[in-house]
Amino acid sequence: MIVDKILRQFIEVAKFQNVSHAANKLCLSQPTLTHNMKKLEENLGVPLLERTSSGVKTTEFGELLLEQAQMMQRIYDNTLLKLASIKARQTQSLRMGTGHAWWVMFVRDSFNAYRSRHPGVNIHVDLGNHLRLMDLLLGGDIDLFIGHEIQGLNPGAGIRFLPLFTTRDSYYVRSGHPLLGRPIEPHELLDYNLVELTPDESRYQHMMDDMQAKRTLRNRLHLAERVIWSSNSLMAAVDMVNDSDGILLTYPRCMAGYFAQYGLQPLQTTTGSPNLSVGIYLMREKADTQPVVEMQALLSHYLDAVRPLVS
Repeated sequence: MIVDKILRQFIEVAKFQNVSHAANKLCLSQPTLTHNMKKLEENLGVPLLERTSSGVKTTEFGELLLEQAQMMQRIYDNTLLKLASIKARQTQSLRMGTGHAWWVMFVRDSFNAYRSRHPGVNIHVDLGNHLRLMDLLLGGDIDLFIGHEIQGLNPGAGIRFLPLFTTRDSYYVRSGHPLLGRPIEPHELLDYNLVELTPDESRYQHMMDDMQAKRTLRNRLHLAERVIWSSNSLMAAVDMVNDSDGILLTYPRCMAGYFAQYGLQPLQTTTGSPNLSVGIYLMREKADTQPVVEMQALLSHYLDAVRPLVS
């Protein structure tokens, strides 16, 4: 121990001014404590205590030692608290990712609950495309992320997917758009530019075992032949749609209420969107760590409140 145990014993004797009372507090025998005080005086070469009719009192040397010892004690105790705080920050720290829609719907509330529970803990949240978030997860830069299930993902990546719910997508346009107010056939979408939020990037395709599902979607929408404006910023994408006749490419239906605040409306289409699975991706070896387990519980709790909206 940094503060010697005999020095701690001296502090108690000086505070009680009675060896017997100090011995009871320290759970020591009186002879043992008396011996230790004499040993301390011998080591320092000065008298520290004087006998009185009621017990003992500190000498001038003892007063100085008491003052310095208490200062050392405070510094040591404060250091222990700071060390514990740093340890807690490291063990409770959380790095996570999410799609923009899920941040709005329930991840933000989960984040706020976690930070309230752990006010001294570092938390980082990445927002973006699920392939980019998968790359961060595999690289150890985040502990988990919430996103659409990735069809064709390499199964040997050591990843666990925990389904939470299924959802459907819609196209979104500005108020007053020519396609609003009636059911739209797929071919009618071809006359308009597209706005794509957080598109897939080719540098992340190495994680895919089968690109067929993504190719089928892009071919169905004729994306190779279309003018596409894209961004990794939700608000930039909203501005692009509001400032043009562009169509926001397939985004969760549950965002209709949020987008309405910014003047965007969902299109009615004659062909319905398929059910898409959304869940939590995490590394198997981190699945049982305390921050991941706690955040999973919070995500489930706040998702339950909006489940009728997202499903």
